[in-house]
Amino acid sequence: MSVRPRLMLHLLATLALGAPSVVMAQSGGETRGDSAHPRAARFADSIELREKTIKRQRGGAGLRLGSWDVGGPAGASGSGISTFPAMEGYWQRGLDRHVVIETSVGLWSRQQHATTPGGASSGSYVVPMLTSIKIYPTTNPGAVLEPFTMAGIGFTLGIDDQNGGSSGGLAGGGSSGGTNLIPGIGLKGGVGVEYHLGPAFGVQMQAGYQFVKFFQDVGADRTYKGMQVLGGLTYRFQF
Repeated sequence: MSVRPRLMLHLLATLALGAPSVVMAQSGGETRGDSAHPRAARFADSIELREKTIKRQRGGAGLRLGSWDVGGPAGASGSGISTFPAMEGYWQRGLDRHVVIETSVGLWSRQQHATTPGGASSGSYVVPMLTSIKIYPTTNPGAVLEPFTMAGIGFTLGIDDQNGGSSGGLAGGGSSGGTNLIPGIGLKGGVGVEYHLGPAFGVQMQAGYQFVKFFQDVGADRTYKGMQVLGGLTYRFQF
């Protein structure tokens, strides 16, 4: 056999023996590439779990009590006026580490009553039902002390309760008396701070301004507005 045919056979044998190893190497490379996908999936799952944890930590509820400095009528002759503390219950849902949506229902009332026996009395009740955006600009959910700002808007219900007496109605009421439900719009804004006593419970203080406009008179007013200072207990959901 000449040298050239031997050389050709040698080259063919080399190619035949080397091809499987090349295929296996390519297959091994694809396998190593595929192994990166589970790692990426685990990383995405960890991010999603962290976001869910943050939203859960921002969720909660609470009760606030305080004062709403509402200006009003001086009252009819021979009558007295008294107001009750403002109270507010709320529930909040976390959107991310700094922003929550808060839904609140409040109650405030002003009573006017005649000082003479058999006189009339009236009660004006304001029930704001507001949705607010609350922002914790500088802290994460695990912080002990958290300042925040908030602003809200929503439907407000006014209850005008007139009890006529021998001297007639007060604060716009008549001698016939009666209870009226009057719709309105409410706005509020303010700042506050929350101190966490532990993972679940805390205390909160906030100050701001609340404005309510009714479509008809509630008592002698259609507009109730003034500074508001509230404080109370908070609870952060643990599940």
